[in-house]
Amino acid sequence: MSDVATPGIHAHRAPSRQAEATRRALVAAGIDAFAEHGFEAASVRDITAKAEVNQGAITYHFGGKEGLYRAVLEAVRDKVAEQPLLDASGVGRHPPDELLRRFLRQMLAPLAEGPADRRHLRVFAWEQLRPTAVGRRLTEDTPFPPAVLAGHIVRHLRPGASDPEVAIAVAWMVGQAVTFLRDADYWSRPPFSVALDAASLDGIVATLARLCLGGLAGAVHLTEN
Repeated sequence: MSDVATPGIHAHRAPSRQAEATRRALVAAGIDAFAEHGFEAASVRDITAKAEVNQGAITYHFGGKEGLYRAVLEAVRDKVAEQPLLDASGVGRHPPDELLRRFLRQMLAPLAEGPADRRHLRVFAWEQLRPTAVGRRLTEDTPFPPAVLAGHIVRHLRPGASDPEVAIAVAWMVGQAVTFLRDADYWSRPPFSVALDAASLDGIVATLARLCLGGLAGAVHLTEN
């Protein structure tokens, strides 16, 4: 396993190539562990073993497990933000059905790209299921892109909705996608046997968009802008 440098000796220098490689390895191992087990149950010992570094590496590079988890959440946030189908500036340019399809297609894109990408959203799903202080602080600093985008969509489709109504609708909308990302194995097995892959993605998105559109329309009249 890699050695960990003594903290402070080279604090004035840019991180070395080895240090950056160690950080990347820890974040990658952390993504795997947090996606599988969530923050509380993920093992620091397992993370450092997979990253092939000693157990002091997490403390040295991230200040501890919480610091690593924040770095993982930031990596997840950046991964989701890469999807180009829709952003806040484009919300008003699409009719309601297309707007919801784009949002859900963007959220569910990892299903088409296999487990290596899906795990990023599973980390987010765990954070939604069992919120952490780390996640709350990160959200206060930089809100998670899908939730921000969902907020713009809800306010566009439900003009005049109160802040609590918007928050509930955002949680509901995001949850429509999160269940497939978090519980893909469950939904893919009998008795449900839902195919969750590139070939089935458009059908899943269309069905969810129709259900979401009906739910929002039942709550308040939609704008057609």
